[in-house]
Amino acid sequence: MSDSLFSRQQQQLVLSGTGPSSQSLDFDSVIVEILSWLPAKSLLRFRCVCKAWRALFSDPYFIRRHLSRINTKTNNSYSLFVKEISTFRSMDCEALFKCSSHDDGPVLSRELDFPILDPPFEFYYIDIIGSCNGLICLLLDWNTSVIMLWNPCTRESKVLPQPSIKNLPKFYGFGYDSTTDDYKVIVGSFSSTSSYEYVVVAYTLKTGSWRKLQSLNQNFRVLWHGCLVNEALHWVLDERDEDNRVIASKLVSFDLAEEKFHEIAFPYSPNSFDRCNLVARVGNIRNSLTLYSRPISTRAKLDFRMWVMKEYGVEKSWNEVMKIPPEVLPGDYCKCLKPLCISGDGVTLIEVFIDLENRGFLILYNQKEKTVRDVTKTCVSKTATYVETLVSPLTGSHCM
Repeated sequence: MSDSLFSRQQQQLVLSGTGPSSQSLDFDSVIVEILSWLPAKSLLRFRCVCKAWRALFSDPYFIRRHLSRINTKTNNSYSLFVKEISTFRSMDCEALFKCSSHDDGPVLSRELDFPILDPPFEFYYIDIIGSCNGLICLLLDWNTSVIMLWNPCTRESKVLPQPSIKNLPKFYGFGYDSTTDDYKVIVGSFSSTSSYEYVVVAYTLKTGSWRKLQSLNQNFRVLWHGCLVNEALHWVLDERDEDNRVIASKLVSFDLAEEKFHEIAFPYSPNSFDRCNLVARVGNIRNSLTLYSRPISTRAKLDFRMWVMKEYGVEKSWNEVMKIPPEVLPGDYCKCLKPLCISGDGVTLIEVFIDLENRGFLILYNQKEKTVRDVTKTCVSKTATYVETLVSPLTGSHCM
């Protein structure tokens, strides 16, 4: 929606009361403009000021305006969604980065009020599929593919109906499609023995139902969770021979609007040595596609490296932004890293996995000084960066 169109609808809403909200809001657009710049947590506290403010903060036009203010490429408005052993917590990324310059002990975090579900699910098995515009997509049960959308800021949640697919799901994804102004959850399933049993289904918030995608252009057998960048999901697909050796690696994307797969060029050309000694993965740093390679074993004495695609879809825009020598990190850390966010002065927040149970912790890597600092004292199981918004998992817009 253009600013001019929003301005006209906003004037209609706040001055005449004839807009999408049924109540007349007796304050001018200047106040609305100021409010649209405030953090979501502040706006939620201000709902009790008056009925007019409560109605405004529930209006889809205001929610879109507020969301457009969260420019994650130029500020540190990210929060870190963290799954610990028995709870979910939220950490402020800006506060985490401040730990790189002084030692004040562990960063403060707040426990999130996880929804009470009926029936309950085993917390240990809950996994994070991804995040988009303040909504967290959680896989509650892998065997039955029960999925929940949750806004930790507003505390709203929605458990989706179970998708009807024959085989156990192999990959998932979650994101926003601006062409339809809708949120989509993608679940894919395929048989390991038959090329014909390949099914991808999509759930949309507006319809509240699943549908089978009929016109897939290619059947990429990607695994696990797709990384959302530029309204597309991304995976690194490793093709293996009969001895389970990697013979080729591809960077695969799934466009949420087209609902089709595509290939994206690697920032480097993996040779046979790379395929045997490195594992490549994709990530999202400040809404830019990243690819990082980590050594399979510390015996290879290889660097941890990361590239960022500065202009999405343009092969020549790949740029190497980080290289961590193995001697900088203790033990086997170099093969267990997942970059999460980079500060303005080049400090990188990284998740470190320490065992097969995905238990780990968070570190800050200062590339200029080549130093590492541990910033968490508790066990971290899963993480996702997100922004706090008013977007509702019930409809994709209204926040009640």
